Amino acid sequence: MTTQEDGPIDVLIADDDSELRLSVRLLLEGQGYRCAEAADGREALELALRHPPRCLLLDLVMPELDGLSVARTLRADPRTRGAHIHCVSGSSDPKAPQKAHAAGCDLYLPKPVDPAALLEAVRGPAESMRIGVVSGLTRPQAEDLLDWLQNQGCTRLEVLLAEGTFTVRCQCPPGMRLVRGEGGSVRLLRG
Repeated sequence: MTTQEDGPIDVLIADDDSELRLSVRLLLEGQGYRCAEAADGREALELALRHPPRCLLLDLVMPELDGLSVARTLRADPRTRGAHIHCVSGSSDPKAPQKAHAAGCDLYLPKPVDPAALLEAVRGPAESMRIGVVSGLTRPQAEDLLDWLQNQGCTRLEVLLAEGTFTVRCQCPPGMRLVRGEGGSVRLLRG
């Protein structure tokens, strides 16, 4: 397993082919993405739950745990359910794209992967980078909100102090936005 422990992961590359992982990693890091690698499904799952990535590139056929099982598990976990999950496979099964979609994959990219298509998939929709901001909080409210946001899959969490109140900022999961309702309650909503 290869990772950069000193910051968030943009893309997790999970494939049992070490040469493919390296070439994809070099392509993505050349575009400024922070990447991590996993050689099998179990490693990918453990790493994704420890350091939730914004995007995962999963091979269908891997040792320990296949890509479909990894995708289903990550979609069920609040920390990772909002990640872009793309299946990258050389499977000859004509139903592989449908199986990948049913498991929660956003895209099915056949091997060999076209670098331009791979970069487009990793970039994802612009809304995937939506920033949420909640201000006017006390210190305990900010701490509670940070814990809750992290458990909901938000990343790049930060707290700012200005004029005696706290503001919490985060990157919301793809397709989600942070809203504050009447009475001060905070929720993540689709859209």
